[in-house]
Amino acid sequence: TATDLEMWMECHLPARLDLGLGDDEDSAGFTAPARVFTEILGALPEADVTLDRPSGGNQMQVRAGRSDYKILGLPAEEFPGVPEVAASASFTIGGELLRDVIRHVLFAVATDESRPILTGVLLAFNGKQLRAVATDTHRLAVRTVQLEGGEGEANAIVPARAMNELLRLADDEGTVTVSLAQGQARFEIKRGKPDASVPSSTITMVTRLIEGQYPNYERVIPAGHDRKLTLETSEFAKAVKRAAIVARDNANRVVLSTEGAQLVLSAESGAVGSVRDEIEVAREGDDIQIAFNAKYMNDVLNIVETEGVVLELTEPLRPGILRPIGDNAQDYLCVLMPMQVI
Repeated sequence: TATDLEMWMECHLPARLDLGLGDDEDSAGFTAPARVFTEILGALPEADVTLDRPSGGNQMQVRAGRSDYKILGLPAEEFPGVPEVAASASFTIGGELLRDVIRHVLFAVATDESRPILTGVLLAFNGKQLRAVATDTHRLAVRTVQLEGGEGEANAIVPARAMNELLRLADDEGTVTVSLAQGQARFEIKRGKPDASVPSSTITMVTRLIEGQYPNYERVIPAGHDRKLTLETSEFAKAVKRAAIVARDNANRVVLSTEGAQLVLSAESGAVGSVRDEIEVAREGDDIQIAFNAKYMNDVLNIVETEGVVLELTEPLRPGILRPIGDNAQDYLCVLMPMQVI
């Protein structure tokens, strides 16, 4: 178990317990300095690790192969335990699906601490549907999935740091049980395929939630569009990256202009020069010229896994929506705020 009092992490691993580790035959505990303990475990040779604590002592012995450490620490009783979470909503989701949900929105989380509520991901669960939302006011990412077997309803703003930990810890073959409560969320992460013959590890993470009311993000999403650009994802992403080389010295501004069956990407910089790039586009509606931030376009194009994307537009100074093309196209969208065309 580890904590900084904002987040708690507890991991259960299969082990052989020998009498003498502690006063209780079924359990034993010791508080070790996290950084030192982690460095030791990372440096040990490939062998079984034995942890031992002499009865009544303030040391823990760590042995593997011919390496033998004795670490000074504190009694486990002095360590703050993992808090109980009185859930108002709970659901179980596959680890691979949860990782996919997080990846599709996490890039849009704000890094500016002046608006703390935007530095987290909104998880909105209504009993059957989970929606993850993130925005930094320049772009908005929304990912929706249908779930079975959930209970209750809740909205929770989970800090980006906790979401990054979930992205790192969730196993593609395992599951994650999520419990949302007032002020806290609990994630029980089971790694590996369910198999009674093979012990698996379970990681429990509890995190404090960001307090406050998340902004009404739905009003930012355009209700319709009168121009639609269909593009090959890889070609569009490569063209944006080429234009970004020049655009980075001009607020990352890249201008998109439709000319018949061509989409022209252009950027200018007084310090670098200019660029004009053309790719094929299937266009519905009138021609348009609109500017977007190249970095923001790249962020979403880098996580879209479909071969094609659509860019839905209305006017040059109105937000655009980028969606993947596929069977679940309506399950994900990214709203991009435009920039002034100069």
